[in-house]
Amino acid sequence: MNTVILTGFAGFIGSQLLRDLVKKYKVIGIDNLSEGSDVKNYKKINKEKFFPIYADISDKNLKKYIDDVVKNNDLVVDYVINCAAQSHVDRSFDQYDIFIKSNVSGPVNLAKIALDYKVKKFVQVSTDEVFADSNQPFTEDSKITPQNAYSSSKAAAEMLLYNYQRAFGLPLVITNGANTYGPRQKEKIIPKAVDSILRKVKIPLYKTPARRMWLHVEDHSSGIIKAMLNGEIGERYCLAPSEEDEFFTHDLLDLICYCLGVNYEDVVELVEDRPNYDLRYYMLNHKATKDLVWSPNKKIKDEISKVVNWYVENFKK
Repeated sequence: MNTVILTGFAGFIGSQLLRDLVKKYKVIGIDNLSEGSDVKNYKKINKEKFFPIYADISDKNLKKYIDDVVKNNDLVVDYVINCAAQSHVDRSFDQYDIFIKSNVSGPVNLAKIALDYKVKKFVQVSTDEVFADSNQPFTEDSKITPQNAYSSSKAAAEMLLYNYQRAFGLPLVITNGANTYGPRQKEKIIPKAVDSILRKVKIPLYKTPARRMWLHVEDHSSGIIKAMLNGEIGERYCLAPSEEDEFFTHDLLDLICYCLGVNYEDVVELVEDRPNYDLRYYMLNHKATKDLVWSPNKKIKDEISKVVNWYVENFKK
């Protein structure tokens, strides 16, 4: 059975990947259990196929920790998926050193480990935010022009990993994912909105309407796994939903309010935009759907009530 090193396994997207990967692979998971992690996300995972390591991906001793797990369990490492990242844009302006450590130094450390193990594929999970703000659709050939500290750190990792690919043969594939939603998420707009409404606290919302494409976490996970299996080394793939899944943040909040039976005007407080506020991430998925044989199946209009209800039930626990 093939083995995948998966980083960020206790986070939102990472834990979905973990649930999907253990159906067919053994998984060496790496997570430092920081802000975006939750131990509940992996509590029910099959322990015979999952080998967790609690460490930072920038840790210089990480290779030794992995070597011990590989040796003790007679494993052969075939793939690396780096899903570990600091991703909170507002926090990135004040804590850029943490973002550089996690989002830049960490991936380079993993690249060296991947080269030592001679893996078949190294998948760097990146973001649509590296393309910045545009009314023109992004494709894999679009210019990288990050506008905030978070996206700049992700773009820096991409450039360094491409260097490792060209110089040392790192079998690199990059995925750029759209805004992702679903159960088990922290800090982002849907869980924060539901929590605020349940606690009868105003939801702060930047006053300038911004558009985002909304990709369900299960579709995002399947796209990353398809990139691991079918992606061509040295290529990037834009993992985006269809155009009908693009919503203004104000309209998304209106949908959440409708699901919870409250009036938008009663629960939202408009605040000043953050610095370098990107108003639109518009990305096409033609290359990913064709070359990876991938198709996002879930529509946010169909899924939003299920996701909101999941948070309602889980916030009660």
